[in-house]
Amino acid sequence: MAGGPGCSWSSRNRSSRVAVSANVPRTARADDGPAGRTRDHQGFSLIELLVVVAMVGILAAVAYPSYQEQVRSARRSEVQAELMRLAHFMERIYTETGCYNPGADNVCGTGDDAAPAIATGADHYSVSFPGGVAANAFTLQATPTGPQAGDGVLQIDELGQKFWDENGDEGTDALGLEAPSPEAKDLDWSRG
Repeated sequence: MAGGPGCSWSSRNRSSRVAVSANVPRTARADDGPAGRTRDHQGFSLIELLVVVAMVGILAAVAYPSYQEQVRSARRSEVQAELMRLAHFMERIYTETGCYNPGADNVCGTGDDAAPAIATGADHYSVSFPGGVAANAFTLQATPTGPQAGDGVLQIDELGQKFWDENGDEGTDALGLEAPSPEAKDLDWSRG
């Protein structure tokens, strides 16, 4: 059998015959490299790796600040719950003794009246009674520390009024209490 001019038949395997042409040009395929040479596809090129690294870097630059804000918000919610728990603790003391500062003898109006010891599990915040505890009033304050620094002071008082000086623009009064006359926007914990 003839395969045409300039073509010979090769039969290594009898089940398939391959035509080998010396004169007929081969058409270029998608996997051919430069000058029509075929290229093996093993691994990634340096350019492909650099493009992937750049894309991951861009995604990380966009996502990481959002992640950090979510962590700060979760920590803030945790300390808000802790302040509510401590305010309820103070109300139980008032219900049992008639004042917020009964002292060690659990009797109001004696010489040993003092603020009760508070145990808190709030990380990244320092919880205290700024200005002390009176017989009929208290203010609990959570001041951010460490990575939460700059997040603003959170407070709650005996009336359940909540205060958050989010941007630290209020200052202090003579007792060291934050924001003696807070702006209306600072009288809640729900924003941010």
